[in-house]
Amino acid sequence: MTTATVPAKGIQPAKSVQPQRSQRLPRLNSLRLFAAIGVVLCHVGYFFTSVRVLRKAEVYGYGGVEFFFLLSGFVLTWAWANRRPQVRSFWWRRVAKLYPITLALMVFAYLALPQYERIPGVKGKVLELTLLQAWWPSQRIYFGGNGVSWSLSCEIFFYLVFPFVLAGVKRLRTTGFWTLGAVTLLLLVMAPLIANLTGVSEPVRYWLFFVFPPYQFGFFLLGMLMARAVAGGLRFPKPTLVFAAALVWLGALVAVGAFYSLYHNNGLPRPLVLLVALPAFVAMLVSAASKDLRHDESILTSRKLTYLGVISFELYLVHKPLFLLVQPLGVWNNSGGLEGVLVFAGYLGIAIVVAIALHHLFQAPIERVLTRSPDPLRWSRRCGSWLKSAMTSGVEIVAYKLKGIKGEIKRGSVSSRKLRD
Repeated sequence: MTTATVPAKGIQPAKSVQPQRSQRLPRLNSLRLFAAIGVVLCHVGYFFTSVRVLRKAEVYGYGGVEFFFLLSGFVLTWAWANRRPQVRSFWWRRVAKLYPITLALMVFAYLALPQYERIPGVKGKVLELTLLQAWWPSQRIYFGGNGVSWSLSCEIFFYLVFPFVLAGVKRLRTTGFWTLGAVTLLLLVMAPLIANLTGVSEPVRYWLFFVFPPYQFGFFLLGMLMARAVAGGLRFPKPTLVFAAALVWLGALVAVGAFYSLYHNNGLPRPLVLLVALPAFVAMLVSAASKDLRHDESILTSRKLTYLGVISFELYLVHKPLFLLVQPLGVWNNSGGLEGVLVFAGYLGIAIVVAIALHHLFQAPIERVLTRSPDPLRWSRRCGSWLKSAMTSGVEIVAYKLKGIKGEIKRGSVSSRKLRD
């Protein structure tokens, strides 16, 4: 049996953690792509197969979102292991990365796909435009517009608290580190059980344990702790074997879930699926990082896959709007079987091309402009100063104009009296 190895001194304070920025982890970028494809299958895979068990299996691709949360916590903690993020600059850069394309595709869904997507009322639109929709327990709101953007509502919350949580995590020694991990895992397990035993309704449980940002933060925090452990020396001696075992674990989970769904109205409870998948996700991330730190080459380190991992964010956001937009034309129609596989491959290829175009022609240029200043908020303060000056000048002009009109009226009144006299 393969076991993980850690330094004899255990998890040490931040001073002993020495991941360098040059220690890239390309496998983690590649894994983003496969997580995104899992979400794609969850949302549109049913249209490309007529086999019932496959349709049931594809639904479990929603686990890709939880993998994203784990990975996000891991990557951010790894990147900032030896640096302290400037809070305002960090927040601004995160917003610049997430918000432009999210806003664009949200508005596109409102305008072009009202008959397919859930279009919320004014309150829902305000919450979605501010990326607060995941805090509201209504599917029409948190899945409204471009439905997948609910996860970005969670990510924004993670980014908001990350600089402060990171400072605390860096100070943890071995006992505190493992205690925090155990408590986090216990809360993730116990909260759904307590809600189920106390009679919380199914729609509310769905929101609480799949959408609600504070619960999802538990997965993000576990990702942070994993990065901390790897930076402190955690390794798998046989990472390839561990990675393969994790894939088998996930495959077995999906198979059990698919056959369970065939004989029940609903699939396995989502919190149960995510918690059972969690050990496999952790094993995949740690084994991939272990191999990257050993500079082992494989297909997961190829430039093409790592590049596709970079644009997986755009793929995640655009795949459903693209499918719904083109579906009325009958382009995706198929009879299942091999034809369904080929049509899905064509759809996925088109979605990737669109994602690449959005990344290079829209998201990346806007992000560069927004993050160009060393102090991003200096630009906003300057704009506020300009706006204040403009408003002051406008008020003065209006006041001067009104004063002139008042004078003209007064002179006109005098002249009128003179004429009457």
